[in-house]
Amino acid sequence: MILSKKSVILILLSVFIVNTASITLITYLPRYLEYLSIERPLIQLVITIFPLTSFVFPPIYGHYSDKIQKRYIFIFIGFLGMSFIYFLLLFLNQNLFILVLLIFIFGFFMGSYSLLLTLFAELVEDDKTFISYFNASVVAGWFVGAQSGGIFIDIYGIEKIFLFAFLVFLPNLIIMFFIKEKRSLILESFNRETEKNSNDLVLNNNQGDISISKSIYPGLFFRNFSLKSILPVLVIIMGIHLSSDTEIGFLIGINFFLQFFQMLLIGKILTNDNLKSFMIIGYALSTITIFGYIISTNFWSFLVCQFLVSFSYSLHWAATVTYISKKTSPKNKGKYMAFANSSVFSGSFAGGILFSLLLSAFNSNYYIVMYFMIIFPAISTFIILLKFKPD
Repeated sequence: MILSKKSVILILLSVFIVNTASITLITYLPRYLEYLSIERPLIQLVITIFPLTSFVFPPIYGHYSDKIQKRYIFIFIGFLGMSFIYFLLLFLNQNLFILVLLIFIFGFFMGSYSLLLTLFAELVEDDKTFISYFNASVVAGWFVGAQSGGIFIDIYGIEKIFLFAFLVFLPNLIIMFFIKEKRSLILESFNRETEKNSNDLVLNNNQGDISISKSIYPGLFFRNFSLKSILPVLVIIMGIHLSSDTEIGFLIGINFFLQFFQMLLIGKILTNDNLKSFMIIGYALSTITIFGYIISTNFWSFLVCQFLVSFSYSLHWAATVTYISKKTSPKNKGKYMAFANSSVFSGSFAGGILFSLLLSAFNSNYYIVMYFMIIFPAISTFIILLKFKPD
């Protein structure tokens, strides 16, 4: 049951727009820094700032939104802050210090806006099919942003990329004002479900002490420790072998295009019986993908890697989000969703620091450093294999 069809549709539109704009920055920021003649280890260090803010703040937002039972306040503040940062980026004038500061502040507000996933899950009553629609909207935005961003850069130049992101973000200024939280309906639905199934573990737990397998958090951490550190500089790695930003944009975008359909499919076939298998396969494919990036030298080999990484993300993330959503309630959903996001970004931050240090040690050689990073998704695979219990 959908508690507010209007809000659900608007959330999907908002998520699509925000992720179209944000992936443009995330994907092409390394190219912009390279355009400024920044050294590779420093580029890696700069792009690590975003995951730093994204793992520090979301658990705080999740905790307090659970406590006061208001999510939209945090979401709207995050949206306003992101809008302001996009506007300020137009006047950056190639100043690295200000860029770093704005990225940090952007991550602060992005963490607040990310509570939109928690609100969406509540409005659709944790329905796995609708949650797959949310995930599909995210990756659809990533596809459009990566592809159109590459075309835009080829036409207008990398120095105009912030203008592109700002123009894409503008329609969200209207959409956000019409999203309603419907907190009373959410709590009423929760209470009705409690009465129907008084023996249900999640529904009877109002304090947040629920039986979520802790293995999902180190699984997310180690997978993103390596892969999330590599993906931001993938446009630079591809640029070593490819000459067109449109071609690079297509390769980045095809990953997200495939994820769109994969998320919809997984939402249909995901069950408690195959949930663990999806996680294991997703993490194992991450290991194979990193090796694929190392040996890729042309468009077609990179294309195969993008197929692999799309399945890797879709399988493990869809399974994880659905698992958390089903195991939590309105009393604690914000906190546990935030822990998952925090695990992702803390892994990205820690891995980014190591990646930067290794680049310095090995004379900015991306390929040598990537060999060190292969092991970490394998660790995630074994953690889930040995420790994760869906029940």
